[in-house]
Amino acid sequence: MPGTLVRSIILSGAAQKIRESGKRPGAIAAAAGIPAAALRDADLLISGRAVIRFFDIAARTCRRRNWGLEMSAGTRLAAVIGPLWVLLRNARTVGEMCEDLARNYDLYSSAALMSFESSGGGAILGWSAASGQADNEVQIAEFALATVLGEVRSHGPPDWTPTAVWFRHEAPRDLRTHRRLFGPNLHFNSDRNAIHLDGRILGRPLRGNRPGNRTLVRNILRNEEGVLVTAAPLQVEGIVRTLLPFAPCGIKDVAVAMGLSVRSLQERLKASDQSFRSIKDAVRCDLAGKYLKHSEMSATQIAGLLAYSDLSSLSRSFRRWHDRSVRATRRPREKA
Repeated sequence: MPGTLVRSIILSGAAQKIRESGKRPGAIAAAAGIPAAALRDADLLISGRAVIRFFDIAARTCRRRNWGLEMSAGTRLAAVIGPLWVLLRNARTVGEMCEDLARNYDLYSSAALMSFESSGGGAILGWSAASGQADNEVQIAEFALATVLGEVRSHGPPDWTPTAVWFRHEAPRDLRTHRRLFGPNLHFNSDRNAIHLDGRILGRPLRGNRPGNRTLVRNILRNEEGVLVTAAPLQVEGIVRTLLPFAPCGIKDVAVAMGLSVRSLQERLKASDQSFRSIKDAVRCDLAGKYLKHSEMSATQIAGLLAYSDLSSLSRSFRRWHDRSVRATRRPREKA
C-alpha cells in the first residue's frame, strides 16, 4: 500500500491508554486530524502524518513521556506493515529481513524512511519521518525503533542487546523504560534514530520463515516494478539522510549509491517533478528544525551535521525556509 496512508491498526490500544489518563480519545483524534472511528476499527486507512501528530499530542495531553514506547508493547511488526510482511518472511536471516524492510519500506508508507547500512562488523538500521511529515518525531521514532527491535529480538538469543541505539532528541529524565526496552547502550542528541545490529544477530535464522524467491515476491508487491520510478524521490531522500552527516552528499554520490548514472537519476526525479537540489534542501530544512527544537546540540554542531561550512550559512538557509532566525526557533525546553 504505497503512499502516505497507513492502516489504523497502528493506533490499537490508544483509546484505552488515553482514558486511563482521564482524557477523551475522540478529542485527541480530532486534534490530530484522525477520524474517531480509527480508534475502534483497525483496518481504516489514515494519514501517516496525522498518526505522527496523534502520538505527539497524546503524549503531551496525557503527560506520558513514554507514549510511543508504551504503544509498542505487544505490537507485532507483521501486524503494522501488512502486505510488506509477505516479503520479509521470505528472508533467511535477521539481516536479510532488516535489509528487505529498509529497502522496501515505501511499500508500507512514504511518510517515513528506513535505511540499512553495513557498519563495524554489523549494520545500522535507521528510521526517520520523511521531510514535511513531522515537526516532532520523538514519540513515533521511539515507537518505530522499539517495534522493529522487538521483532529482531524474537529471533535472537535471550541475552542479546543492541550494540548501540541512537536518538536525535534529548534524553528524558527517567531512562528506566528506555534501558529496559533498548538496553544500556543509549545515545541521545545524535545525528540519527537508529539501532546498531551486530553480526551475531544479523546471521540468526528467521524463525517461522517461509523460504521463497525474494526477488519474485518483491516484484509482485511492486506490481511489476511500477513503483520504482515513482519511488525515486523517496529513495534519494533516504540516501541523503544517511550520507549527509558522514560523507560527501552530492548528486554523483547519491547516484553511485543507487547504482545509476547521474543522468538516469535526474530523469527519474524529473519524471516525479522533483530535483536533487530540492530534495536535499528539504532534508536540511526538516532536520535543522528537529535538531533545534528537540535536541541539545549547539547550532554550530547542527550546521556541521548538515554539511554547512559555518553557522552563518545555516542561519541564512534557515531564515529562507522559515522566515525566522535560528535563535528565535531554539526556545528553552522543559524535560518531561
